[in-house]
Amino acid sequence: MSFNAKRNDVSKFTAGTWVEIFGAHWKVARAGNPEYEQALEDSGYRKKEEPQAKQRALYKAIATGVLKDWKDVEDNDGNAIPYSVENAIEVLMENPDLVGRLLSEANDLANYRRESIKDDKERAVGFSDGKPNGSRQGKASKTPSEATSE
Repeated sequence: MSFNAKRNDVSKFTAGTWVEIFGAHWKVARAGNPEYEQALEDSGYRKKEEPQAKQRALYKAIATGVLKDWKDVEDNDGNAIPYSVENAIEVLMENPDLVGRLLSEANDLANYRRESIKDDKERAVGFSDGKPNGSRQGKASKTPSEATSE
């Protein structure tokens, strides 16, 4: 198997890609992209000392450079909340578990693969190192219970 140097759709690094988290859809750009780095600098995050101000600055940078849009985000009454940086900051402030999930997706390079690469991966399910699972080094794979009983 060879390395495909063009496997990533680099336009998604800053434009974002849609992921589903907690029943909503979030357009997430890659963590560390230039827009996020600039937003982090502009927010004053690194200079803030008060914890809440530091957190708000970080969430502003995430809302500007990582989170690009959303669908199916609602308030307590079931009304759609339109995406904006200010709305995103408030949603992130009230949902720190969401922040962790968004950043996890933003760091997962599989989200930024070219569609043809994703299709290839789906066809190769059940294969590892170019060989069917269980045939690496000529050994049969073990079930989890067999592996733990050794």
